Amino acid sequence: MLSSVHIENIALIKSLDINFAGGFTAFTGETGAGKSIVIDSIGMAVGAKVSKDIIRAGESEARVEALFSDVTSSVLDKCKNLGIFADEDGCFFVTRTLNLEGKSVITVNGKRIPLSLLREFAPLLINIHGQHDNADLIRPEKHLEILDAFADNKTERNNYSNKYLQYCDIKSRISALTVGEMEKKRQIDILKFQIDEIKSAKLKDGEEETLKAEKNKLRYGEKINKHAMTCYTSLYDSENSRTAVECVEKAISSMNSLEGIIEGADNLSQRLENIKYELIDIAQTAIEFCDESAQDPTEALDRVESRLDKIKKLCSRYGADIKTVLEYCQDCENKLSDIESSEEKIKELEKEKTKIENELQTLSDALTNTRKNAAAKLSDNIEEILFYLDMKAAKFKTEFFASDDFTPSGKEKTEFFIKTNNGEGFHPLAKTASGGEISRVMLAIKSALAEKDGADTLIFDEIDTGISGSTSRKIGVKLKELATKKQVLCVTHSAQVSSLSDTHCKISKSVRDERTETDVNILNYDERVKEIARIISGMDISEASIISAKELIDGDD
Repeated sequence: MLSSVHIENIALIKSLDINFAGGFTAFTGETGAGKSIVIDSIGMAVGAKVSKDIIRAGESEARVEALFSDVTSSVLDKCKNLGIFADEDGCFFVTRTLNLEGKSVITVNGKRIPLSLLREFAPLLINIHGQHDNADLIRPEKHLEILDAFADNKTERNNYSNKYLQYCDIKSRISALTVGEMEKKRQIDILKFQIDEIKSAKLKDGEEETLKAEKNKLRYGEKINKHAMTCYTSLYDSENSRTAVECVEKAISSMNSLEGIIEGADNLSQRLENIKYELIDIAQTAIEFCDESAQDPTEALDRVESRLDKIKKLCSRYGADIKTVLEYCQDCENKLSDIESSEEKIKELEKEKTKIENELQTLSDALTNTRKNAAAKLSDNIEEILFYLDMKAAKFKTEFFASDDFTPSGKEKTEFFIKTNNGEGFHPLAKTASGGEISRVMLAIKSALAEKDGADTLIFDEIDTGISGSTSRKIGVKLKELATKKQVLCVTHSAQVSSLSDTHCKISKSVRDERTETDVNILNYDERVKEIARIISGMDISEASIISAKELIDGDD
């Protein structure tokens, strides 16, 4: 559940801390006090789209911190699958900061995450429902999502989705092979030209590096020969002067003469022996640098540069290096083989496609059955709740419309239909329900989904809009009933709804240092009576309104 929220520099809020309990919490206050600001701030913390205009005038950034605790094990597992982990107490501390450039910085338990991930993660913990959700509710494309949530058919959906991906893949492969004869001939000619051009070059992986080394050696051949020979003759073999090896041999002989006379002479003699062999090895390695072949250096250099130029041209057409060019050639050969034997391959793929279609149809039927079974139960639940909420004649049903082909979500579309009065037929939800009716339908759906929906916190923003009297009271009863399963927060203008809350918060505004600020206070019993009396009678609280407020708070439904 949402345990606490800290809000800084958002609209009228300078700095505000709110601690939440479980059960049903109501927010009330005068128009313009900042009720929507509080809800929008919580929405910002859980990934809602916000504008930099919400930043309090004169401030450089806005900040919201939300603490979620008592998270269920199933939700913790889902969070882990997203790569987000609770702290040692099983809590999530979410922070979002918005600057004047409109950019957000988001962290969960101190680890920075992108906004896209927050929007995947947050709905596992909290759902916020307002007028926007009412608009979503009447959109048919949302109805299948609602029905699947009630059906709890994740296994069937996953099985279908996996097979559907196979179906799409094989259709794509068949489509790639199904081309006209002229197009097929054109592709064959292009592929054969590319294969012949690459194969005729007889490329070898690593050849380019070898050629570059040879080119370097040919370009500086005279210099290499000169200095390599100087190194060799200086160290090991010279007709005109004593070599380094000869000098070392003379030193070895001198040290050998001192063995037994000076301690350590034998050790020096051995070290000199090692130096001698190292010098010989260096000399022999140096002489190998010399090119003693009979080839013309200029002719050899032309040959190497010509080969490198050919490789460069092939790489510019087919890949970054020889390895990539060879891989491209292999890919061309595979494509050529597929095209030349396309008729046989298409027949094989069509057989495989038919098999997958049959399997997909079976999985689609199983998925459809879960939806139809759930639709009947969902209708019964919603009609029962709507009857209680004074829509006594309302009838609710889900219509199924078969698709001609398989789709990512199945082989049907769904739409919710409702009948609100006796003697009328069923009509799409969008065309028949008023604002107050839509609010009640949404509450009915949320109540029906209470056991299925993973989020433990539900926020309703003015769900009682357009509803008054006894119906408002019944909405309050339903919210209180829903709060036995979930944490429920509700912004309301209704005395009948707020009087049923377990916790009553009043949102107000005051002036400090010539700036208006929003405050939130948890009300005690007497303060609740006064606030509910204000809602009943307006600014002038009468004795009668106080009596009515007490009756609402203390009464039983």
